Amino acid sequence: MADLNVFKTVAKTIDNASADSVYAAPINYTGIVLSTQVANTDPDSDVSLTFTYFDSASSPGTELLKDFVIPKGDAVNATAGKLVIQTQHYLTMQASKANSLKVVLGVLESLNG
Repeated sequence: MADLNVFKTVAKTIDNASADSVYAAPINYTGIVLSTQVANTDPDSDVSLTFTYFDSASSPGTELLKDFVIPKGDAVNATAGKLVIQTQHYLTMQASKANSLKVVLGVLESLNG
C-alpha cells in the first residue's frame, strides 16, 4: 500500500550547462514544496539563478526567479510560501556558473485521491 504522506528532502548542486531538474512530482502524488534554500558556495563571485516551473514537458515554463543574483557566500529562500506541484509537473534551476549553487528542498508528497 502506498504511503498517504511522505516528507522528502532533496539536495542538489546546480550546473549551468542546462536547466537541471530539481524536483518532479511522482505519479499519483502531489508535491508541496515547503522550502527552497539556495546557497552560493562560490568564494569569489556572485551567481545568478533562474528557477522555473513546468506543467508539462512541452510547456514553455514559468520563471519563478529569472537571473536572480545571489551574492558570494550568501543564500536565499527561493519560495516565499508553499508551492504545489501536480503529478508529473516539475521544477528546474540553472546557474550562471557551474557547480556554484547548492539547493535543498523540503517537500511533502501527498497521495492523490
